[in-house]
Amino acid sequence: MQLLAAKFNQIASAIDATNAQIAALQAKLSELQEHQQQLLSVEQACQSAIAQIGTALSMLGHVDPAEIPTFKAAVNAQFGTDAIAFLESATPTPAETVEPEPIEPTAPEPTTAADTNPVIDIEATAEPDAPIKPEPAPEMDVEQALANMPLPTLRSLAKSKKVDARGTAANITRRLKAIVTPADLRAIG
Repeated sequence: MQLLAAKFNQIASAIDATNAQIAALQAKLSELQEHQQQLLSVEQACQSAIAQIGTALSMLGHVDPAEIPTFKAAVNAQFGTDAIAFLESATPTPAETVEPEPIEPTAPEPTTAADTNPVIDIEATAEPDAPIKPEPAPEMDVEQALANMPLPTLRSLAKSKKVDARGTAANITRRLKAIVTPADLRAIG
């Protein structure tokens, strides 16, 4: 039994190590997804700023084209090294690779005849007086059943339903199909 306990502990240790690696990878994934979201937000802000600069240039061109160089100087001042020097670089650190820890291979355990032919004990028990549910009868197509009935049966059914039993099978069927139920047809047999 000690042999199995050691193997069990070895597998449990491997599972714990793998779970730790999964947790580390999930943390890194969350970090990268957050960074990706930040980049998307920055890209959208830049696109919006470029669109606003284009609109401002267009408006300035219509109002006072002589002020365009002043506007350009103001935009360029925003990109001066002093204006953006206070911002930290958002360059992501290179992704750390998480290598799985190698697991020592173990020699296969000797097998015995009992290992190769396992015996499984199963005791069959009956359910305690469970009621047997009858299967529902398939829904009967009344019109089809009437069409398949012989004329004498149609006439006797029509008489039992107080419907005119004279005429052809098609005429009797037409009169019966509105009032006959599947239960009536099952009663006929």
